[in-house]
Amino acid sequence: MSTLSVDTIQGKTTAGTVAMPAGHVVQTVQTLKTDVFSTSSTSFTDITGLSLNITPKFNTSKILVQYHVAVGHSSGTQNTIQLVRQVGGSDTIINPVAYNQGTSMWHSSSASPGWERAVMVYQILDSPSTTSAVNYRLRTYIFSSSVIQYVNRCHNSANATGSSTLTVQEISQ
Repeated sequence: MSTLSVDTIQGKTTAGTVAMPAGHVVQTVQTLKTDVFSTSSTSFTDITGLSLNITPKFNTSKILVQYHVAVGHSSGTQNTIQLVRQVGGSDTIINPVAYNQGTSMWHSSSASPGWERAVMVYQILDSPSTTSAVNYRLRTYIFSSSVIQYVNRCHNSANATGSSTLTVQEISQ
C-alpha cells in the first residue's frame, strides 16, 4: 500500500491553478442565525446575520447558494425573502422575491392570526464569473408597516423560535 502525504498542492506555473474535476466542491461557507430579527419596514432590509462572503478560486466556478429561513409575522400577510449578490459594491438580485403564500414552501396557521410561520427554502446555482470576494445576503420587507416580520420567531410566542442558514459552495466546472 502507498501513502501520499502533502502539505500544499500548487499549480505547475501559478499558485491556485490546480485543475479540479468538474462538479468538485472547492469550498463551503455557511452562516447560522439563531437570534431573532424583526422589522416593519415596507422596503427591503438586510437580515442581520444572514450574510456571508466567499472568494472563488476559479472565475469559471458556479456557486451553489442555499437558504433555509424560519419566518413569522404578526398578522395575515406575506413573508418575503430576497437573495442578493454583491461584487465590488455592485448588487445583483439573484431571486426576485420568494413569497410565503401560494407556494409549496409555506406552512401557515391562518386560523390563529399571530402564529403564522414558515420555513422559506431556496436553492440556485449562481455564476458570478469572478475570483474577487462575493457577498451573498438575504433581505426582507413586509407589505404593511403595521405588521412585524420576524426571522427565527413566531409573533405570539418568544418560545417558538427557530434557526436559519445561508450556505454557499464553490463548484468547479
